[in-house]
Amino acid sequence: MQKLLQLLFIVGCLLPLNGYAQIWVDCIDSNRVNPNYRCNDPSFDPVCGCNNVTYRNGCEMYNVGGVNYPSTTSNGVCSNDYFYSFFYPNPCTDRINFNMQFAYQEYAPVTLQIYSVFGNLMLSQSYTSITSSPSPPITIYLTNLKSGMYTLVVRANGVFKIAKFVKLAT
Repeated sequence: MQKLLQLLFIVGCLLPLNGYAQIWVDCIDSNRVNPNYRCNDPSFDPVCGCNNVTYRNGCEMYNVGGVNYPSTTSNGVCSNDYFYSFFYPNPCTDRINFNMQFAYQEYAPVTLQIYSVFGNLMLSQSYTSITSSPSPPITIYLTNLKSGMYTLVVRANGVFKIAKFVKLAT
C-alpha cells in the first residue's frame, strides 16, 4: 500500500511537467474596480488598457478601472479615442492646467473652448504643438471668469471631448 501511495505521489508530481498549462488572466478584475480611488501619482502618462479605454496613468488603469494589463498596440492613447485630455484642479480658483495626447501617428490643431452654463463662449484658444507624446501642462488663466460652473470643450479634427468644472471665488 505504501508503494502504491509513493507511485501515485510521483505520478502526480510529474503530470504537470508533461501537460500543457495555460494561465489566463482576465482583462479586468471586477473586485478591484474602484471609481473613488485617489491615485497619488499626478503624472500625465496615458495608458490604453486591455479593455480599449484610455486612462491618465498606470495607477488609474490598475486601481480605478481594475485593468490588469495595458494594450500592446498603442502608444498610450487608445486608437478609438483619437486623443486623450485631462485638466486639473477641479474645482479651481484662478487657473486650470491642461494636458493632452493624440493616439499614435495622429495630429491636428486643437481648439479649447470654455462655455458658461448659459451657453456663452467665455474663452477660446488654439494649439498646434500637441502630438502623440504626452504634452507638458498648459496653464489656462481664468481670472476673467466669475465663480460658477463651466463646460470645457476640446476639439480636434471633428472629435469633441466635453468636461465640466467649477470655478471658485478667489
